[in-house]
Amino acid sequence: MQLASRSYDATDIAAVQELYHSNGWTDGLPIVPPTADAVQACLDWVMMPPDQLIGIEPVRGLAVTAEKLAVNAVMAGCLPMHFPVVVTAWTAMMQEDFLMHGATASTGGCASSPTVLRAATQASPAPAR
Repeated sequence: MQLASRSYDATDIAAVQELYHSNGWTDGLPIVPPTADAVQACLDWVMMPPDQLIGIEPVRGLAVTAEKLAVNAVMAGCLPMHFPVVVTAWTAMMQEDFLMHGATASTGGCASSPTVLRAATQASPAPAR
């Protein structure tokens, strides 16, 4: 499957970090290079096409697609098996009741802390009770 995101060539991990820093694409922390294979692995895990709409970011009105979410998740170190949790969290945050604009535009230090149950992070089901 073809991804829509632009790709760049870099000689090594240091060159990747410099590329991201010099373009203002990172907050200064190291990133995991979002290779096409790593992004596709996340998309495959959730069985989503790259252009599937997750939601519309409310402030600038930009579309958040599965591909863009996977790119950012990979850069943060997300493994494909954990990507369904990321998709679920973003889907919830894109709901009007969450008030994403307030959570992302505040200088007051708003923070979200989702709780993830063990069964959501493992390939095998949780033990029966």
